[in-house]
Amino acid sequence: MTTSTEQPQVSLADIDIPFLQKYYEPCGDVVLHPFYVGEGDLKQSILLIYCEGMTDEVQINQFVLPRLEQMYMETGFFSKDSIRDYQSLPLKEMKTQNVLYELDTQVFQGMMILYFQHMNAFYQLNVSSTPSRSPEESSTESSIKGPQDGFTENLSVNLALVRKRLRTQSLCVEKFVLSERGHTQIALMYIRDIINPDIVDEIRKKIQSFNGDAIIGTTQIEDLVQGQLKSVFPLTDYVGRPDYVASSLLAGRFVIMFDGSPMGIIAPITLFSLIKSPEDSNMPFHIVSVQRFLRVSGLFIAMFLPGFYVALTTFNLEQIPTPLLATIMNSRIGLPFSIPLECFLMLFLFQVFHEAGTRLPKSVGQTVTVVGGLIVGDAAIRAGVTSPTMVVAVAVTIIATFTLVNQILSGTTAIIRLYVLLLSSCLGMFGFFIAMFSVLLHLATLENFGVPYLAPASPFIAKDFWEGLFRKPVKLFKYRPRVLRTQDDTRKGE
Repeated sequence: MTTSTEQPQVSLADIDIPFLQKYYEPCGDVVLHPFYVGEGDLKQSILLIYCEGMTDEVQINQFVLPRLEQMYMETGFFSKDSIRDYQSLPLKEMKTQNVLYELDTQVFQGMMILYFQHMNAFYQLNVSSTPSRSPEESSTESSIKGPQDGFTENLSVNLALVRKRLRTQSLCVEKFVLSERGHTQIALMYIRDIINPDIVDEIRKKIQSFNGDAIIGTTQIEDLVQGQLKSVFPLTDYVGRPDYVASSLLAGRFVIMFDGSPMGIIAPITLFSLIKSPEDSNMPFHIVSVQRFLRVSGLFIAMFLPGFYVALTTFNLEQIPTPLLATIMNSRIGLPFSIPLECFLMLFLFQVFHEAGTRLPKSVGQTVTVVGGLIVGDAAIRAGVTSPTMVVAVAVTIIATFTLVNQILSGTTAIIRLYVLLLSSCLGMFGFFIAMFSVLLHLATLENFGVPYLAPASPFIAKDFWEGLFRKPVKLFKYRPRVLRTQDDTRKGE
């Protein structure tokens, strides 16, 4: 099929049935079905154009074709007005300068196009039946007390799931068609009287500036939202649950969804918002507070524990209590590798098991990661390759990454962990603190849509800081995040 960037510039007067047959000849799934009505001199031909698999062919055969015959008997297809005003078969005339582009867009969205050659006019009829599945629990976020409906690959269904929770006219949905070949439909969602208008203007410009063949994955949308700002840390959040999307919209953020993906992209975000789980709003506040503290602890452990352990046991032995030092030294008798090399080796093995676990079925994936790693670690200890304390340190580090909600952040910790470990192996505690402060400095400089990444810790906003780190009872939720500079900063709760 000729794409929009390569389509011949033809006028409506140059199009006829032979031209359309030649144009769609390379597309084996596009049906061009001539349908004849009338007899003798009054015989007329209507060309039906639709895509197999994207349309309901049963509806076409049992409903559309008989209604076309009935329409001809009643109107004779003498004028466009008679076709437009016929109530039993609602046809919408296509009026556009770029005829071929509009044809491609409608046909591959599941529409049926009717071409009346004697009037040289195109009409469209919605008989779409695109492949889709019913809403079910999101595979990325487990739901214990929350709703079990998750997003699907159908954009209309996803928008309806959010609209069901926010039945207000102030919830705005702006639709865009992006990419030259994919013609992917994208929806930008925000609450008009809450979100900062400057944020909406900025993301709208970024979306309109997109230039690419097709949108296949969420990474393209995330890069679009981030713009020129690059970092190993995620600057957007993703979610497959409509209840969390509704909560994010009420906080003053925007959400981007596109056809073909069961994920919503949320921005602007902070590092504190990445430690929140969609299930938090369905759990008691005291339990959520403890869980958030564990997630923050898990983030620091995942990034800094191996480097701290190597720096301490290699360069600063005097800082270790004597009984613990004796245990560590006794466990290292006869080992062939240095502590830094041993740590690199064990991290590599555990990371391999973690990667293998993500490729296995969900029910056994994390089990293989943890149990398999511990079994191999035990075998390595028995073989005299590593020490028990090293296996404990590395195992705790890997398990700490499982406390993180956002898997992109989890992957980022692996990169930061190696960076900290490398400097700690070369410079000891001095290198460890250089690595730690350089990471914090990088986080402090990140900003997207005017929102600092470390807010509300930097700049420090006391009330938002404690609300972000520890969840308050619902009745105490009075304000939206101040760092988002919303139009309406008060709320009744989540």
